[in-house]
Amino acid sequence: MSVSAYERRKFVRVDVNFEARINRNIRAAIKKLSLGGCLVECNKPLGDADPLEVRFSAFGETFHLRGRVIHVIGANQYGIRFESHNDDQLLRLVDAIKKIQDASIARRSTRLKVQQEALLDKEPSLLVDLSEGGCFVRTAHRFNLGDIIEVQFLLNDEEIHLAGQIRWTGSEGVGVEFLSPDPTQIGDIARFLVKKHPPA
Repeated sequence: MSVSAYERRKFVRVDVNFEARINRNIRAAIKKLSLGGCLVECNKPLGDADPLEVRFSAFGETFHLRGRVIHVIGANQYGIRFESHNDDQLLRLVDAIKKIQDASIARRSTRLKVQQEALLDKEPSLLVDLSEGGCFVRTAHRFNLGDIIEVQFLLNDEEIHLAGQIRWTGSEGVGVEFLSPDPTQIGDIARFLVKKHPPA
């Protein structure tokens, strides 16, 4: 069973925040996703001459989708159209997108002030603000807006290791939005937040 071009066009585009790799070695973040393609952010230029491969995971499924850049938005956003011979993976992507819609990914949660040593791309830093969706980290290291990074810290003696994207920069540190968060680790963060700041 194939997924027709019409079916791909009519399927809703969902907002996501998935860590991805372009052609195995370029770190990127998928911001919008549909059966027809995706919108990615990355700090390295992507050409439109050659096919490329987008690798990412969603709900335990790993995808390796081939496509081409069809438009450029600003300095670091690219619209990618998936190629039709991805049919077997696009059928699995239908289920993943439905789960994304059902999961209400844009959850709002309590932000908690903390003082916790952390590593930001292996640079010693200080975690000072934490939520299920991201964190604020004090660091002397300079990062650029949109950089894809790794955040590591201990929470109740459990090591949390998450990919993230720099969404805000300032003189004291950076704001990080978590990408493709591991459900178990996000659950650990949620329980920690509830324990420290129980609902009224």
